[in-house]
Amino acid sequence: MNFTVQVNKPFEQILKEIEALAEKHAFRVQHIHYVSDVLKEKGFEIEKYCIVEVCNPKFAHLVLSKDKNYGSILPCKILVYEKEGNNFVSSPNPVEMVEKLGMQEIVEIAKQVEKIIRDIIVEVSR
Repeated sequence: MNFTVQVNKPFEQILKEIEALAEKHAFRVQHIHYVSDVLKEKGFEIEKYCIVEVCNPKFAHLVLSKDKNYGSILPCKILVYEKEGNNFVSSPNPVEMVEKLGMQEIVEIAKQVEKIIRDIIVEVSR
């Protein structure tokens, strides 16, 4: 369900590069959730884990024009996490997600978004 690559770069550098690459592909980082930091504040320890929310206004408009309830899948998520000392970047596959949720009328939009998100992930891994 996710497209995942290992990235041999420092964690914070990965986050910065995702932001730059998102802009290059006409997406914008809406927010970065530092999940591991929040959990640590509550007494739970996990390796570094962030959820990067990215959005492209054109695609968001197209999706919401089909059905306002489709906003539940927005914005797109890119996960950046540490596992056993290695860094990974991952994202749910938009096409698979909308098909499983029965959102057939936006499959073509999801295909375009999926390609761009994968391009961002591949580019950050170089």
